[in-house]
Amino acid sequence: MTGQPSVITNFGRNIRFRPRHRYTPRTESEVLAILDRHAEGQVRVVASRHAWSGGIESDDAVIDLCHFDSVKTSTDDEGRTWATVGGGCQLKVLLRRLRRQASATLPSMGLITEQTIAGAISTGTHGSGKHSLSHYMEEIRVAAYDPESGRAVVYTWTGGPELRAARCAIGCMGVILSVRFRCVPRYLIAESIQRRADLEEVLSREAAFPLQQFYLIPHLWGWYDQERRVDTASSKPSWLAPLYRLYWLGWLDVGFHLIIKSLTSVLGRDGPVRGFYRRWFPLLVARTPPVSDCSERQLIMEHELFRHLEIELFVAAPHVPEAAAYVREVLEVFAGTGTVSDPLRARLESVDMATRLDSMTGTFTHHYPICFRRVLADDTMLSMASGSNDPWYAISFITYVEPRDAFYGMADFLAQSMAALFMARPHWGKYFPPGGQAVEHLYPELGTFRALCRRVDPGGVFRNAFLERALGFDAQPGAVAGDAGQ
Repeated sequence: MTGQPSVITNFGRNIRFRPRHRYTPRTESEVLAILDRHAEGQVRVVASRHAWSGGIESDDAVIDLCHFDSVKTSTDDEGRTWATVGGGCQLKVLLRRLRRQASATLPSMGLITEQTIAGAISTGTHGSGKHSLSHYMEEIRVAAYDPESGRAVVYTWTGGPELRAARCAIGCMGVILSVRFRCVPRYLIAESIQRRADLEEVLSREAAFPLQQFYLIPHLWGWYDQERRVDTASSKPSWLAPLYRLYWLGWLDVGFHLIIKSLTSVLGRDGPVRGFYRRWFPLLVARTPPVSDCSERQLIMEHELFRHLEIELFVAAPHVPEAAAYVREVLEVFAGTGTVSDPLRARLESVDMATRLDSMTGTFTHHYPICFRRVLADDTMLSMASGSNDPWYAISFITYVEPRDAFYGMADFLAQSMAALFMARPHWGKYFPPGGQAVEHLYPELGTFRALCRRVDPGGVFRNAFLERALGFDAQPGAVAGDAGQ
């Protein structure tokens, strides 16, 4: 049930810790026994370790739910397909079993499928053009604590504030044993790559291509659009689909990343990076015709082939044009290829950050396309796209450079300044800047969320130092309506 203590390192190698106990339970009763054993300690769940934040860290106990990987599908009276899935089931396994059992698929999909379903919903994993996966969970079963007896029990939440909190709780509401959600029939996605004149043109295409994601290319400062829409006119993938997949795998997923890795890690100079994007990128990334393929292939990327670090910031749709212009100008200052304009200085002075940017001029040249993905508003308390009727846009910044001190400086500055200027929210599963990154004003229901967590975890067993800081659990407990029913 428990193994020898060993060091746990995440995918990005920016998180490293050694828990005293490591468990791989096979039954719910074993999970409850573990929680009772560590009722005065600390318990976190680890899975694919593909997050960059400190959410998985524990110096006491960690639980691996790899044996909780069952997938059961059923059909209701209205002909809808439902799936009940063990919390430790990897998305790639889940997709395969949904396809075999019911010719169905997930209602939303992120870029990678290495994550477990519990890890994906706990951090608000999302794709583009739909809600995050968290939004679609209709039932969540967790192992947590009874506030009266202090013993571990199983809660089943099918509605109310408890479900909305548990849909994206970063592990603070307990150990997710299983989830239930409505699947969708398998479908085709028509996709093409286009270069656009400006952001206005990109955004004007969203009505026709609601699943699109798009990229701001550094140093070229041009826009590329990965146009996507559901293809209802076709009954099977187009004959070009295998060639398109080969193009993505061979050139974009492997070849392009090898070039960036070579320019940044081998040459280690900024000039070649800027030259590559300005001269060669437009020639090497070609416009493609629309190609239809199943969603499970079109919507994912081999994003984990090369080890990297990522920060992702969410801004509400009305702020996107202004935020995009801000990002470009700030990145040029960091690269030393631009200066702080008077409007930018005035804006930064309003949040007391102008001097800080001055001190960082020329310290880091960003070397990866900045990806924008639209996420519809979630019915959750704490996912990054919650608490608004407007869609949100996730803006991601990736680095392959090590050591990462210069990137951390840029990421910390962007997170703090964009939170102040645009109410930007850092992704819970990506790099989360340490210190001073207050989220109290970013999440209106944070007080209610903390109260719910305290109810099912009065001893703070499911919280670590990262979560205490990030979620402000040192704040005064607040009231919450309703009961956390078992």
